[in-house]
Amino acid sequence: MPDAMIGKKIGEFVIEERLGQGAMASVYKAFEPSINRHVALKVIRLDEGPGLQEEFRRRFAREAEVIAKLEHIHILPIYAYGINDDLAFLAMRWLRGGTLSEVLKKQRLPLDRAADIFKQVAQGLAYAHSKGIIHRDLKPSNIMLDDAGNAYLTDFGLAKLAEGSGELTRSGTIVGTPAYMSPEQLRGEPLDQRSDIYSMGVILYNMLAGRLPFDTSTSDMVSIIYQHLEKPPTPPSEFNPEIPPAVEEVILKSLHKDRSDRYFTATEMARALNLALGRTPGSSDHLEPAMPARFINTTQDIKLPSQNILAPSRTPLIIGAAVILAALILAFALLQNNGSGGAQQSTLTAEAQLVIASIATQTASAWTPTPLTPATILTGKSGPSTDYVPTELQIAAAAAKLGSNGFVAYIACTQSTEFHAGLAREMGDLARQYGLSYRVYDSNADPYQEVTQVERARADGATMLIVCPLDADLLAASLRSAQDAGMPMVFFHDQMPSYGGVLIGGDSYALGLEPGRFAGRIVRDELGGTANVIILDYPDRADIVERANGLEDGLKEFAPRARVIGRYLGATREGGKASVEKLLADGVTFNVILSINDAGAFGAVEAMEAAGIDPASVIISSIDAEALAQQYIAEGYFFRGSVQSNRQGLAQAMINSATILLAGGTLPEKVLVPPGQMVTKETLEATPTS
Repeated sequence: MPDAMIGKKIGEFVIEERLGQGAMASVYKAFEPSINRHVALKVIRLDEGPGLQEEFRRRFAREAEVIAKLEHIHILPIYAYGINDDLAFLAMRWLRGGTLSEVLKKQRLPLDRAADIFKQVAQGLAYAHSKGIIHRDLKPSNIMLDDAGNAYLTDFGLAKLAEGSGELTRSGTIVGTPAYMSPEQLRGEPLDQRSDIYSMGVILYNMLAGRLPFDTSTSDMVSIIYQHLEKPPTPPSEFNPEIPPAVEEVILKSLHKDRSDRYFTATEMARALNLALGRTPGSSDHLEPAMPARFINTTQDIKLPSQNILAPSRTPLIIGAAVILAALILAFALLQNNGSGGAQQSTLTAEAQLVIASIATQTASAWTPTPLTPATILTGKSGPSTDYVPTELQIAAAAAKLGSNGFVAYIACTQSTEFHAGLAREMGDLARQYGLSYRVYDSNADPYQEVTQVERARADGATMLIVCPLDADLLAASLRSAQDAGMPMVFFHDQMPSYGGVLIGGDSYALGLEPGRFAGRIVRDELGGTANVIILDYPDRADIVERANGLEDGLKEFAPRARVIGRYLGATREGGKASVEKLLADGVTFNVILSINDAGAFGAVEAMEAAGIDPASVIISSIDAEALAQQYIAEGYFFRGSVQSNRQGLAQAMINSATILLAGGTLPEKVLVPPGQMVTKETLEATPTS
């Protein structure tokens, strides 16, 4: 039957063809002329009575607003939404790969491919959960694929906020697809993220077994609901003997009737599947198939800059004149200050920098942003950061390189910890001192979001990148693309490919060794040489694992009889808190915590406070020496010591290296920053307060 919607315009979108039809909505391919792109347009008819229609309008607007804020590389982005007369619409990214449901109609999936899809969807789901949003309708038809095979979670139409006043549907109402719904959802009980974990288990079962865990051959909905509520699922290996026992265990754990027996988070389940498959963190197996060179996850498709920044400038005479004039100004300032006092010299240097910035601004529109000469990177070489400080002429050349439109983009790991927020701030202070435009792109400790942030920075016109990589393998395609474009790069990581840039770091093992030794001496001198120790780690980064190795070896050096119970996820407050909460719930006893940073240890403190643990009964030795950690150390509140990671030195090394790269200078491939001192109660008491 012809569709009357074809050719109609809804908002800014002209409908071209119908892609699918559901009970409540139709999905169309539509064209947005203003920015020349196609979208998938979900259209919902408002056929209810006036009162219910108004309620639906309010609910729809609220839901759409909430979901539009979910910006993750594996959540299908919403470009626009609205209500026109009796139609509500959502405009989404158009994908050519269809849905997972369509794929499963043809075949069950190979183990590796199923794991790839699962990991990507789990990442998107974990992000939604972190924002307090529960999907409630997870199923293969709500997982879409692009033409490179990447998976995207979509259709949050039944989603609700997990806490507070965020209910988006009436309580007690059963909504969703029964074949994939958790027992508590079928009973109409309050839900949390573990209800989505159950649905993810059903999806993983379906991908690997080629069928659902419960018999759906009958059309009797009561029978399907009964099986989810009361019947244990058939082990999927009975339908596919190639499923390894460890993988089957992951699936069955997620399908427990009691939500307390399931995985607590999607990330935890994905990690368990990763481990069951023997995929170790840091390997090339990051469950990311055939990623394209770039990702666009914004409200419009954006052309990325394609210039090669190492190509010759179109107007070298203009650049040369600007830099020569800048150099003359600097030389004049230095001559004028020869033999003068330091205060006068600083004033004149600042004036010179203002003139240089003015020259750069005035000439920016007349030249393509290219360095005067390509930077020279000494491959395989390393050197101390104190040896690589830019000259004033290099600072002037770097400012001229950026002009009025270019900028240095810092792709931050996170801004939720004092260390990382302070690092970004100190880098910004130094960049401004040098007259360099600087922007921060926060990855929120999400490696998938970090890929998006790299591409966004490039789309915004970044001239160079400074990256704190969360997952070097996951970033590889984007970084290779930036390298091919000739973009200079600096990395806060010294154990990864440099992509023609510079790696900033220190001796990760040595950084962990001193707080480990400090804890070992306490165990030896105060605890008789024995202790139960947990280590808060971050296994997805090899350099952080080395830091944890230093912690353990330092401990064993002075307390060889200390028992290391295990390594658990830390790195953020949330990670440390969740790990210690689970250990306490499982009845695990410990009296020493070694943490790869203060942030994870702060989360551990929160968990122990909630459990009523005596602060004097647990010793924490950590890294970063943040202000709160120093306060705890001074008070003897759990913390006994924390080593400074020389945040200021790291910030200086990254901005200095970026400046030299922009100016076409010479740098070793690795620039090493020395660690700071161990902060203890004794060192704090010895430090003057004024």
